[in-house]
Amino acid sequence: MLFLIGERVSSKSEIAGSRFCAVCGDTEQFSHVTETNYFCLFGFPLLPIDKLSDYYCCSRCSNAYQDLVAEAPSCVPVLQRTLSYIQLGYGQSQQKALVQDISRKLCGFDYSQEEMRKAAFQLETGDSQYLEYLRQASSRMNSQGKVQIIEAAFLMTYVCCEIQYEDRLRVNLIGNALGVSLEFVEYAVQRVRQNNYYGVRRLVPIKN
Repeated sequence: MLFLIGERVSSKSEIAGSRFCAVCGDTEQFSHVTETNYFCLFGFPLLPIDKLSDYYCCSRCSNAYQDLVAEAPSCVPVLQRTLSYIQLGYGQSQQKALVQDISRKLCGFDYSQEEMRKAAFQLETGDSQYLEYLRQASSRMNSQGKVQIIEAAFLMTYVCCEIQYEDRLRVNLIGNALGVSLEFVEYAVQRVRQNNYYGVRRLVPIKN
């Protein structure tokens, strides 16, 4: 007998009520979005394997929140830690004002020096722990938030150095940890370029 087995992703969006959206600055309708990967037999989902996404989405701005009481979209702390990860990796720990500027331009939220200190302490555990942090956080974000995080990684890299293969590879690895494709990463990179690097000043001389 032939058994057809495989996996399938099931998506669900349910009305979750109203709450204040920190991005819109008003009370908006929210939906609870989940995506679950199921083990299938003959095309029918039988057993859930893992939950790929679980977040609350604002119907107006489409920002994803971890829950209905979160003060900021799920991508904001991840984006800010990513800025610190790139900043510290290039030995630019003194450039706090620049990091704060990028945070405001990409996600609209301030990044306090106290939060930077906490991020620096957490990032002392190394690259593998940071990438694992991204993997765990990815289920609480939608594609919009993931684009912003990759934009942050690329933009911070751009201002710190003349981008070489290994620098771009690091950005790709961040995208991989977020569970997105190389095409998705390229889309985010092109957004930064199309927006003229958000007017952020570079820390390295511009070559003619």
